[in-house]
Amino acid sequence: MDETPMRARAVVDLTALRDNVRALREAAPTAELMAVVKSDGYGHGAVPCARAARAAGAGWLGTATPEEALALRAAGDQGRLMCWLWTPGGPWRQAIEADIDVSASGVWALREAAAAARACGRTARVQLKA
Repeated sequence: MDETPMRARAVVDLTALRDNVRALREAAPTAELMAVVKSDGYGHGAVPCARAARAAGAGWLGTATPEEALALRAAGDQGRLMCWLWTPGGPWRQAIEADIDVSASGVWALREAAAAARACGRTARVQLKA
């Protein structure tokens, strides 16, 4: 009997991902559609997952952290992008300059977003988390 333990692995079928996004787009053609690719596309590669979702009609991408959103921008993504998990002193200015929608879950976050927007002379798009 082989004593070698099985290793778990996940394989992402980008065709299935595109098909699923297309099906959602067809079911609700006028709705805003956000594909969430946080945590490196749930461990499957944020950039390939993001590209597949965009190709299938996702108008928005969502990430947990600003670093994830900035990495998508660095990879060439130019569509609407939102990130929602922030820590004090995070890269607010870089996100706003990269045209990333940010979220504010407290007054401290709203203040940091506003200060960053003033510092770079841009308007921040802020989603308020209540």
